[in-house]
Amino acid sequence: MGFVVLHIDKASGNDAGMTAHIERTIDPANADKERTHLNRKLVEFPEGVDNRTQAIQHRIDNAGLTRKIGTNQVRALRIMLSGTPEDMQRIEAGGKLDQWCEDNLDWLRKTYGADNVVSAVLHMDEKTPHIHATVVPIVAGERRKAQAKPAEPGKKQYRKKNARAPRLCADDVMSRPKLKEYQNTYAEAMAKYGLQRGIDGSEAKHTTNQEYYRELFVQKDELQEYVEILQEQKTEINEKIRDLYDRKDEAREKFLNMHEYNKQKESEISETESRLEQLKQDYEPYKAQEDMNLLFAVLPKLSEHLRTAQLCRGIGLTVEAIKKLFNGEAVLFTGKLHSPEHDRDFSVQDGKLQLFREQDNPL
Repeated sequence: MGFVVLHIDKASGNDAGMTAHIERTIDPANADKERTHLNRKLVEFPEGVDNRTQAIQHRIDNAGLTRKIGTNQVRALRIMLSGTPEDMQRIEAGGKLDQWCEDNLDWLRKTYGADNVVSAVLHMDEKTPHIHATVVPIVAGERRKAQAKPAEPGKKQYRKKNARAPRLCADDVMSRPKLKEYQNTYAEAMAKYGLQRGIDGSEAKHTTNQEYYRELFVQKDELQEYVEILQEQKTEINEKIRDLYDRKDEAREKFLNMHEYNKQKESEISETESRLEQLKQDYEPYKAQEDMNLLFAVLPKLSEHLRTAQLCRGIGLTVEAIKKLFNGEAVLFTGKLHSPEHDRDFSVQDGKLQLFREQDNPL
């Protein structure tokens, strides 16, 4: 018998990047485009909701929440469901994949609540069939910390809010006992397909789930493009430095600031290229993801530059045009641009595109 694969992660923000991966609005490097048409959406969105990110917000808006949602509060959980590759191939070859999907949806709805399961997509364009499910962690009942804290004798007790009111609380859903329970009940639901639970308490580390494979390859390609943009910026800065040498003494302070900025850019390029080389030579999914997280932590500006470059490419700009925008040039454009928000193309005639720096941002 093979093993079930159940992996749960907390999503950050509106998780729009993962929505693009799951719904294939971008092409992951390790996905077979000739099989992408076999992918299936297993959960229909409500009327007026076009994608997974909107579905997450729609559930939050319609759950009857009374507490204000914090900026850093987890709004959704990513759940990856699969089995060992040989067993998933056996299930597909035996014509049982449709029933396997139904049983997975049934388990998700019973475990997390039908309304909380806002998205589920079957991916068939990778080596092993698997489901990406998205759960909004809406719970009811008293908070776990409040349940565990006894009343202090003689201390005034305040009237509590309605304990049954719905709350957005990923910590309650992701508690250690519940995570263990999920593994047990999921294995029970999948037993009919010859899949079983992994060893309880095993210290063996699972490689990270398939979504990290995709993210890793895509981020590697995007970082390579970002290195090229930084190289262009470095060349421009060196030219400005040479010009400053010919100016009067009052420009000396500006020159020193520009020189320091150039050194910072060179350091960013060196660090980025080093990480790229490490990814190419020593590729392990979970290790590479940790390296990516470290890279973004060490170079906080990199994340913002990358996000801006992705946005520009998403609306239909070429890499050459993006380079010009990052160099501070205006780009004249005539043609069609794509709006990811509205999922449609718009015609543009003699449009002028340009990036402006914020006053508080040195970049």
